[in-house]
Amino acid sequence: MFAFAPKLPKKVLYAQLALLIANFIWGAAGPVIKLTLEYIPPFTFLFLRFLLVGIILLPYAVYKLHREPVDRKDIFNFVLLGLFSQSSIALVFVALKYTTVLDYTIISVLGSVLSVYAGHYFYKEKVSRQMTIGLIIASIGTLFIILEPAFADNASNIAISSRIFGNALGLIYGLAWLIYVIWSKFSMGERSKILKKSLSFVHIKPMVRKYSPSLIVTLSFYVGIVTLLPFAVLERMSTNGYPNFDLFALNPTAVFGLLFMVIFSSIIAYMLSQWAFEYAKVADTAIYSYLSTIFTFPFAFWLLGEVPNKYMLVGAAFIALGVILAECAPNHD
Repeated sequence: MFAFAPKLPKKVLYAQLALLIANFIWGAAGPVIKLTLEYIPPFTFLFLRFLLVGIILLPYAVYKLHREPVDRKDIFNFVLLGLFSQSSIALVFVALKYTTVLDYTIISVLGSVLSVYAGHYFYKEKVSRQMTIGLIIASIGTLFIILEPAFADNASNIAISSRIFGNALGLIYGLAWLIYVIWSKFSMGERSKILKKSLSFVHIKPMVRKYSPSLIVTLSFYVGIVTLLPFAVLERMSTNGYPNFDLFALNPTAVFGLLFMVIFSSIIAYMLSQWAFEYAKVADTAIYSYLSTIFTFPFAFWLLGEVPNKYMLVGAAFIALGVILAECAPNHD
């Protein structure tokens, strides 16, 4: 199952193209966030991002809700989807205050590998021993990257404990995104007996109706606005390391970073990826997430001057080996 296989249906091919574009944008997002955080506090940055997205998409949201009314029984599920997809991004913003973009990017690959395994587990896609071994090796590489600051030269000028903390937050976000991907497919009508049983175990019922990808992602942004507002307010009540921050006198770099995250990383990338979830396998999202890691390296060097050290390369080599084993498994569709 590699991208652009000639026998794939057109919708699947378009879905993979959508994932490619989305992950190219997200590959640049990490360095852009890191750069912009020099000028805007993290929770304020996130709230402004969601607020602007919400304003832009408001007419569309009203139109979609008129066409696809949300059943009252599904409101809680929409809130949870918003928490896992949008509110959880706060973990990324905080993580990038404490660690490097390259650390975070390499760690995020574990979420991609787990996506492959989760797709097999929840949606009955075949899994082999080779794929499991690949997952284990990639996990070892990810753990190596998380702990890398403890035994590497601190060339990044970030405290070792801070980098480990930031790396751990990046890993938690990867798991939150994985839950969102799995649940999104379930919400759009692809059923999984295992997932249904898991939800019932925590007293959560499946969606009563099937909803379009664009409605799911649009409403998730409004969940982000509501959940990030109190954090942004608390942040503004303290200097929090940004004593000279003035919303009405933003540095041009900050304006660029904010607009990039609003237009490209939020509206365009999320719409493309959410639409792709309906036609692509969970494993497809993983493959293109690997490419996101590759895309990040040149942007990290161009915008931040970050280059990988030997320990990152060793961890990345483990991850690459695990990915190759997983993707080249004989029964991988």
